Amino acid sequence: MKKKFIIYRLSAYILFFYTGNLTAQTGVLTLDPANPFHVDAAKDNGSTSTTKATNDVVVSSAGNFGVGVVAPVTKVDLRSSDQKGIIGIGANASQAASAAGGGAIRYNTATALLEYSDGEQWIPLVITAPAKALVNAYKSSSQSISNNTVTIITGWTETADTIIGNSGDFNASSGIFTAPRDGFYLVSFSITLATGTIPNNTFIETAIEAIGSGSDNIPVFKTVNSYPAFQAGSVSNYISGNCNAIFNLKATNTIRFTVKHNISSGRNVLNNGALNNISISEL
Repeated sequence: MKKKFIIYRLSAYILFFYTGNLTAQTGVLTLDPANPFHVDAAKDNGSTSTTKATNDVVVSSAGNFGVGVVAPVTKVDLRSSDQKGIIGIGANASQAASAAGGGAIRYNTATALLEYSDGEQWIPLVITAPAKALVNAYKSSSQSISNNTVTIITGWTETADTIIGNSGDFNASSGIFTAPRDGFYLVSFSITLATGTIPNNTFIETAIEAIGSGSDNIPVFKTVNSYPAFQAGSVSNYISGNCNAIFNLKATNTIRFTVKHNISSGRNVLNNGALNNISISEL
């Protein structure tokens, strides 16, 4: 009888500790829960709970709810590595704003707008498109352009930049523009070199180059002007060129502006801001 009593007590202790372990970390379809409650919907984590977290659902010790992320930092965190953290907002045409309470959000099928409740009425969320990239700049400083050498034009002065200070911006010093987002960009470039002797059968090439734009895009647009002409002799004058292009850019692609000539000697950019300009407009 005593032996049976000991067995019963031992079984009770084992059951108690086993239950306590379950309440500490509960895993569904996973043997290695990373949070107090952890569901591995696809059952593909293996021995490491963070291996394939995009199909996991967790509740952290702080009471944060995470979908596709095992370390949620807000009350509801959907920021998964596969970038599919989208919330579906249901349509609601019958519930009053006062009944829903302040801070509630609904989708209005009649207006196709999201609305929020301030506790008294439904208010449409303001739809404001992001500022389009618009850059205008001129160059009034001299820059040497060596013979038969592609030279990036630097040292610009901005007169307009709607996204100045953001990650996608024009660097006036380097002459490099970085696209802030995917889209089409209309780009114009004009340059004038200082006066000097222009031998027969020479040219100036102005180019706009898109770096990293991919195989589905024209990477370089060029315009070539010949001077003075194939039949004329040498003359002394300014030479200038211009180029216009439309690029289909991805975010972080860059644009630069270059000049090349074969006038046999170096030539400086004319220090006249009215004759050296660039403009970039996001369409």
